[in-house]
Amino acid sequence: MKKPELCLLLLLSLLTFSFLSTSTASHHDQSYDLREKQEWQKGGNNPYVFGEESFEYLVRSEQGKVKVLKPFPELSPLLQGIANYRIDYLETEPLTFVVPTHLDADSIFYVVEGEGAIALLHEGSRESHILEKGDIIRVWAGSIIYLINKSKNQKLKVAKLLQPVGNPGRVQVFYSAGGDQEAESYYQSFSIELLEAALNTRRDRLHQFFASQRSEAIIKAPEEKIRAIAQHSSRSESGPWPFIRSKRPFNLLNKQPSYKNRRGQLYEADKNDYDELKDLNARVSYTNISRGSMLAPFINTRAFKIAVVVKGSGYVEIISPEEKDNWLRQSRREHKEAEPWRQPEETGRRYTRVSSLLSEGSVFVSPPGHPTAIVASKEQNLQIVCFEVRAENNELVFIAGKNNILSELQEEAKELAFGVPAKMVDEVLRGQEEEVFLAGPRERERERERETEREEGGKHEKPLMESIMEVVEGF
Repeated sequence: MKKPELCLLLLLSLLTFSFLSTSTASHHDQSYDLREKQEWQKGGNNPYVFGEESFEYLVRSEQGKVKVLKPFPELSPLLQGIANYRIDYLETEPLTFVVPTHLDADSIFYVVEGEGAIALLHEGSRESHILEKGDIIRVWAGSIIYLINKSKNQKLKVAKLLQPVGNPGRVQVFYSAGGDQEAESYYQSFSIELLEAALNTRRDRLHQFFASQRSEAIIKAPEEKIRAIAQHSSRSESGPWPFIRSKRPFNLLNKQPSYKNRRGQLYEADKNDYDELKDLNARVSYTNISRGSMLAPFINTRAFKIAVVVKGSGYVEIISPEEKDNWLRQSRREHKEAEPWRQPEETGRRYTRVSSLLSEGSVFVSPPGHPTAIVASKEQNLQIVCFEVRAENNELVFIAGKNNILSELQEEAKELAFGVPAKMVDEVLRGQEEEVFLAGPRERERERERETEREEGGKHEKPLMESIMEVVEGF
């Protein structure tokens, strides 16, 4: 073989070796992610996280859908504390009309996406409002409402917290208009004799009236009718401030975030922002976690955090006392790892890490006092709407990060509690320079790898390239 050909062959071999090394590292990352996903999927029946299979559809058609999460005590015996709350999700196609209905439940609406309008019939009058992304609006039990999606090309998505006022934990929907099937008007259930008298209308006229009504709960509407309804809606139709201040929607995303850094944002609204949250003892928040980042482990002191994933993917870890619950014992056996601080024998009170993948539409509950952490996937941001119930005097406490509450322990208390010098405790508890939103496990690992590469100054790549040049020059 001639020297130039041999030189070219050696050069190609070295470049191939370099490529295969890079590919192997990439394959290692993929294998790690696969194992990670399998770990989160182990749990089986999860007492705090619920997917599509946990919903019941009230409406499902080409024009939209309405689904409601099953009662929390039916989903998990650990959630008796929120037995009288339900989660509902509405999604409508562009240029659609949702027929008038009322519920036997107080509701908090959060507009996840899109733009529309809502009309409420209560207290002898009509109150109408434009709806935009980030809007929160309270709807009283028994208020007759109808909605439109006024966008030509975007869906309207609304997440709702429901608190039944009739049968605890059970929500009843009453359609004011409609035909048979999914949207049957309650008028049609009265006896015809009673309707004749009540409406002062002849029987044949009533039959004609009800026969003309459509059966869909969500209707595709002509653009001109949508436009006309929207024109009658505003944020001030009911009258001048201050009489409507508590009734008009409050836009959460127009408020300054409670916490914000390059890894995420947290927006919160309570009774001080929107007075209508006061008697429901609730708070609404929106969290956007940048891809690869995490919301630092936290505790809610009094509130149940009911979270709806509205976009993105990731996972959640919730630490729960095992106590005598059989499911948690089984879960801990399935998730047991060889970690040096875990004792091989069960002694006294123990804790279980309940972990689960999250995707759009997932709902999870973080009960009071349960340490919880939320991590976004490396592919996309994780966006979550949270309804916090029993929120009066609740405090959001972080147990990791720059604002770790445990770092406030006295020196003597640190040494007694952790059994090591206070300096070491501080190094651990105060080692994180960021707060609230932090680098996630995989992101932190990548950052360490990049730091190592910078420190080494490309030591691994340079000798390889030098060897290639030396081979070439040698020929």
